[in-house]
Amino acid sequence: MKKQKLIHEWIRTLIEGLDAEVDDNIREKLMYKCGRTCALYHDSIRMVREIQQKVKNIDELLDEINKRKDFWCGIWERDGDTIYSICEDCGCPLIREGLIGLSPTFCECSLGYVKAVFEMALERPVKVELESAIGRGDKVCKFVVLPDK
Repeated sequence: MKKQKLIHEWIRTLIEGLDAEVDDNIREKLMYKCGRTCALYHDSIRMVREIQQKVKNIDELLDEINKRKDFWCGIWERDGDTIYSICEDCGCPLIREGLIGLSPTFCECSLGYVKAVFEMALERPVKVELESAIGRGDKVCKFVVLPDK
């Protein structure tokens, strides 16, 4: 069996097991942690740290993030204290690389990714909401980042 096929089937089985055997709260926490790990090992945290050293404010930070096509699946915009992005394609690198299929469980992973990136970028706690998700059957993913009060 090819390694990619093995990884695909292993992850698919793991997600099916999480969906069937683990309550929503624990599954969300586990996937959130996976998203934070993805942000670290997919080089997103390093990229944002580099950008932070060159910019003066959040608008410049978002402009620089948006210039990096390999960083995210959509454009980040700001409206007051709210930062949001709409993705027309799934942003998960595991899905884009064909290692796994679409799954609502992986949407929780993406929430952890976004939270890790923006808490580091803004140097404060944030709340992340996923208003719509391709993995849940929606046409687009819409992520919203808000200050955590």
